[in-house]
Amino acid sequence: MKIAIIGGTSFIGRKLLSTLKKKNLIATYCSGKIVSSNKIKWKKLDFKDNKKNFFKYLNSPDIILNLAWADIPNYELKNHYKTFYYQKRLNFNLIQNGLKNLIVLGTCYEYGKINGKLSENVKEEPNTNYGKSKLMLLKSILKLKKNKKFKFTWLRPFFVYGLNKKRNTLFSLIKKLENNKIRKLNVSGNLVRDFVSINFLCSMINKVINLNDDLGIMNICSGKGTTIKDFVKENLRFKKNLKKINMKAPNPNKFEPKAFWGDNTKQNKLLIN
Repeated sequence: MKIAIIGGTSFIGRKLLSTLKKKNLIATYCSGKIVSSNKIKWKKLDFKDNKKNFFKYLNSPDIILNLAWADIPNYELKNHYKTFYYQKRLNFNLIQNGLKNLIVLGTCYEYGKINGKLSENVKEEPNTNYGKSKLMLLKSILKLKKNKKFKFTWLRPFFVYGLNKKRNTLFSLIKKLENNKIRKLNVSGNLVRDFVSINFLCSMINKVINLNDDLGIMNICSGKGTTIKDFVKENLRFKKNLKKINMKAPNPNKFEPKAFWGDNTKQNKLLIN
């Protein structure tokens, strides 16, 4: 089975490529130069290009996993709508030219400012340009599916953590604090979130690829809410560093609800053995 990963140099893409035990892999990058290996053939891909046949350019894979999205974590940029346009055009091109299975990474921000446990059946009410653009993309693919026959899975990961060199995530800031690269950390300790490790996410994506099925929308989550305070404590190696952390800082992301987490019923039914 031939698999193409769009967004192979992303945080998730690089980790996923290192864990996939498959030989026939194609991965894309958008700039610079990357050397292909026996396991991975790299292809440069710019969404702004309007190739006649993206499917053929990516060596006609059986499955395409699309992880790419620009401007994260700047969730309110209007540029997300441009990304939506290019992504919509790309998906149409791929399906029109013969792709049989498309897997796309969505976001829990599609749900909007809704508190509590969120299942895939909840009516989405996104309140950021990023969330709105992602939901627009989902709807465009579902519309395309009415006229074209192909398998489709839309994965909605919640809060993915791991060492990310490209972004200052909560997890990476905790590690910087312990390595004395920052002196103080301000967090909103009482907020409740659903945290999933990058290893868990990649494991779930791997299972979705192996199923090679038409799964629709699926949360990737732990199924439980964890306070920011508890998450920080769990990931601190040395508890003495707690005195360097202000747990009462306001949440800078005003668009987020105070407490929300994912319903993992569908995920567990299909992917957890």
